Amino acid sequence: MFNKIFKADTRWYAAAFIVILLVSAKFYQPKDIGYVFSICVSSCILDFIILCLINRRPSFPLSALVSGLIISGVLAPGSFSYVAALAAIFSKHIIRISGRHIFNPAGFGLFIANVFLGLPLIWTVYVNPWLAVLFGLFLAYRVRKLSLVLSFTLSLFLLSLAYSLITRQGAWANAGLLNYFFIFFMLIEPKTSPVYLRSKIIYGIIVSVLVILCFAFLPKYDFLVLGLLSGNMLHALLRRKTALNWR
Repeated sequence: MFNKIFKADTRWYAAAFIVILLVSAKFYQPKDIGYVFSICVSSCILDFIILCLINRRPSFPLSALVSGLIISGVLAPGSFSYVAALAAIFSKHIIRISGRHIFNPAGFGLFIANVFLGLPLIWTVYVNPWLAVLFGLFLAYRVRKLSLVLSFTLSLFLLSLAYSLITRQGAWANAGLLNYFFIFFMLIEPKTSPVYLRSKIIYGIIVSVLVILCFAFLPKYDFLVLGLLSGNMLHALLRRKTALNWR
């Protein structure tokens, strides 16, 4: 039985872990639950309808549930927060290359909310880094992305250190750029990140560079989401260049 549970779809684990992280952040007041519920229902209903139209049969929108939980745990509640959930699902089904979606759905929804609607990303879900790391290591192991995690984390740590020294701040002034919820629940999303070991290592370095550039030159917006989506785009383009053996 334990073996059967361990081999369950990783998205179920991701959803359960995010719920636990939200509870640990004391995000369980009635208004908080209503907010999470509205975001998740919006994403799930839209994805369910689209999947029924595509597959001609009903299926549970598990990916949409995970995206909704991520969005509700990162985006500040607002009158138009549900737009982020809808944008996430539309991006997954419309913005595609070679039959695969380009952008991390939750990341795209957060980008729309942050850049075009002016809604802040407050990362409520990320108040317990150690718990995020504990859950995240399990997820990264399951989807075989530990090398990507290591590559990105080490690269961003060194880049943040260099940036602090260049801008004459304290050496550890920007160590907080490492957001482990982002790393373990968004960066390693299987369909928008590479499969091969070499590609994962290079991709981690590329995204870390994009993140630090967004942090330095686009401070008005969330640098993690912008860096991730830029990396998603590069990954999708490189994947089409089969001569590069990039997957």
